[in-house]
Amino acid sequence: MAMACSTGRRRLTYSSTTPTTTKWADELPPELLGLIVKKLSSNVVDIIRFEAVCSSWNRAARLYTSAPYYTKLPQYPWLMLLILPILDKWSWCPKPPRIDHESRCFFSLAENKVYKMDWKASQDFHGYGECLGSSHGWLAIREFKTMKLSQEIVHLFNPISRQRLTLPLRPGKASTAKVVLSSDPSCNNNFVVVVIYDISLGPPGIAFYQHGRGGNAAAWTDLEGSHDHYSDIVFHNNGQLFALSTNHSIQVWDFGDTYNNYPTKIMDFQPSMNPNVLDGPMTHHKKWLVESMGEILFVERQWLWLGSDTKGAVDFYVCKLNIAAKKWEKVECLRGCALFLVRNQSAMSLSTRELPNLEENSIYYAETYQEGDLYKRKLHRGWSEIRVGGVFKFNLETKVVKPYYITREHVDTSYSKPVWIVPSP
Repeated sequence: MAMACSTGRRRLTYSSTTPTTTKWADELPPELLGLIVKKLSSNVVDIIRFEAVCSSWNRAARLYTSAPYYTKLPQYPWLMLLILPILDKWSWCPKPPRIDHESRCFFSLAENKVYKMDWKASQDFHGYGECLGSSHGWLAIREFKTMKLSQEIVHLFNPISRQRLTLPLRPGKASTAKVVLSSDPSCNNNFVVVVIYDISLGPPGIAFYQHGRGGNAAAWTDLEGSHDHYSDIVFHNNGQLFALSTNHSIQVWDFGDTYNNYPTKIMDFQPSMNPNVLDGPMTHHKKWLVESMGEILFVERQWLWLGSDTKGAVDFYVCKLNIAAKKWEKVECLRGCALFLVRNQSAMSLSTRELPNLEENSIYYAETYQEGDLYKRKLHRGWSEIRVGGVFKFNLETKVVKPYYITREHVDTSYSKPVWIVPSP
C-alpha cells in the first residue's frame, strides 16, 4: 500500500507492491510494532500511514486490527463526497467534466482535511454507484447490472479495510432506498441487513437478509406487517428494529439475541406529539430516527424558503420516544452528544465525552445547494447535478447555524450523495 499527498487534498492510494523503505524499519520486532499500532489506534488515518511504510508494518497493523482482543476506539466521523474540479469562468467546456469514478473524497472532521481515497475497482465492483447508507464503518453501494432498475446489485464496502461483500439479488422486488446493518461485518459474520423499498418504483415495505444463512435470492424476506411508507429505520437494544413511518408512527420488530430467529413484530403505535413542536412557515421536511445515549430520537429538519436562492434558513426539532407513555417528548438539549445528519441517509449520534473536539448539543449536517452564479452552472451544461456545499453546525439551544467546512470545489450529487461514515479498520 502506498500513500501520496496532493495539493489541497491528501490522497490515500493502495498498491499491491511493497514500498521501498530502510532496512531498520523492516527489521523491528513484531511485538514492538504491535505496541506502536495500539498507540495509533485512536486515529484511523495514523494506522493507514503506518501500513504504508513497508510490508512488515502493514502485516503488523492488519494482525492487530483483526485480533480477537482488538477493541475499536471511538473515531471522529468522515463525510464522503464526490468532488469535481471547478471550471475556470473563461474556459469553454465542449465536453462534460471528467468524473473520477475510481475515488472518493472524505472530509475528516477532526483534522479539518479532505482525503482522496482510491476505490479498489474490479470487474464486478466499479464503486461509482449510489450510496444507500453507512453502518459500522461500512458503505452500502448500489450498482445496476442492467438498465432495469430491478436488477440492482448492492455491495457492502469498508473503505478502510478494503473488504467487500456483495448481497444476493432480490429479483422482482422494488429498488432499495436505504440500508442498515445490525452489527459490524468485520467482527461478526452473522449479521442482518435490512432495507427500505423505494416507494417511487414499487410498493412500500421493508425486507431483511441474514448473512451467513445462504447466498441465494430466497434469503431475502419481506418483513411481516411492514406495509407503510417509511422514513427511516434503526437498530436498537440488541436486535430490535425501529421503523418510523411518514405519519410519525413507530413499528418495532424483535430479531432476538440468537442468530436465525425470525423477527416478530412487538410494537405498532402512533405516539402523540405536541402540535406546537412542529409548526411555523417551514417546507422541505426531512425526518430521521437515531439511537442516542440509549434513547430513540426523532429528528426533523424544516427548511424556510427564502426566494429564488436555493439556500434557506434551517431549523431542527428533536423529540425523544417515551414508549411507556406512547408519545414524542421534545428535547431541548443534547447532553453529552452531537448528532450527524445528511439528506436521505441514516443519522448517527456520537459521544462528546469520548470525542472531545465535538461540540455537545449540536447537529452537524451536510448540505449541498446550487450556486447562485448561473454562469458557472451553465458551463457544466446540465450533464450532472453540480452543486457546492459543506458541513454546517446547528446549536439546538440557540438555533444558530455556523459553517464548519465549505467545499472549494463542486460536488456531484447525481452519482453519489454525501454520507457520514465512522471509519473502521
